[in-house]
Amino acid sequence: MPWQIRRLTQNGGQAIEGGVVIEEPLEVRLDGKPVAVLMRTPGMEKELATGFSLGEGIIADLADIALVRHCGRVVADEASVPEASGTEAATPDALDESRNRVDITLMPGSSPSVAHRETVTLIRSGCGRTDVGALAQDLLPVNGQVRIEMEVLSHLPAQMTRQQEAYRTAGGIHAAAVFDARGRVIVVCEDIGRHNAVDKAMGYCLLRGIPLADKIVVSTGRASYDMVAKGVRLGVPVLASISSPTSMAVELAEALGCTLLGYLRGKTLNVYTHGWRIISRTQDPKEGEGA
Repeated sequence: MPWQIRRLTQNGGQAIEGGVVIEEPLEVRLDGKPVAVLMRTPGMEKELATGFSLGEGIIADLADIALVRHCGRVVADEASVPEASGTEAATPDALDESRNRVDITLMPGSSPSVAHRETVTLIRSGCGRTDVGALAQDLLPVNGQVRIEMEVLSHLPAQMTRQQEAYRTAGGIHAAAVFDARGRVIVVCEDIGRHNAVDKAMGYCLLRGIPLADKIVVSTGRASYDMVAKGVRLGVPVLASISSPTSMAVELAEALGCTLLGYLRGKTLNVYTHGWRIISRTQDPKEGEGA
């Protein structure tokens, strides 16, 4: 949002027009019961709530979702979720309850994960969940056989940057993007939280029936254990970060068949696990089974 800034230098100061990234809470409810409050940048609320709920294992399968509502509006027409009747007027208040709430209705007979039925978690913009043990439960190895050329990967950061409008305006914001194996961008999402940006990007694909089993998810934020868990849970074969991965992220990716890349910056990158999915013209034919 616009903000008056006074910029100081050794030669004095001047008033300039600037901008700051908006941060607001978003309550996620399942069948009317709150399960989490996410601190996020407004926009793509339905995608964020869907990606978060499925990526965290709170909802087992997209087919368990009957309806996703934000501000009394149903999800976009292209989303594979049934419509609902009725509207609810939104107010201009930035912290209006309906603006900052997404209601997910589950199909009859479906229910949230037992571990989340009675727990409401505050997810701050810079942090993911702290319950590491819960994230590792019931994770199955990634089976995607997609192969990606190194040359394709080298162009992905620039494609993200070109679509980061909020970053160019105010800075201080993360981005996540989904690409296909040819490097074509599916979606780029921005948010103050790196986890939120990833949830939005994957939620965008989930709600539109776009498969993730042959895609690349790229994030500007650090690749942590729980970020890898989200991707693995949703079947993403290749996860990449402009920054670095953590030791636990590398261990989890290695154990579960996920290709994890770090420091993806133009012509260079680090391959930490399952490098066989990356095709390099200079690669030794004997390489590729491990990192």
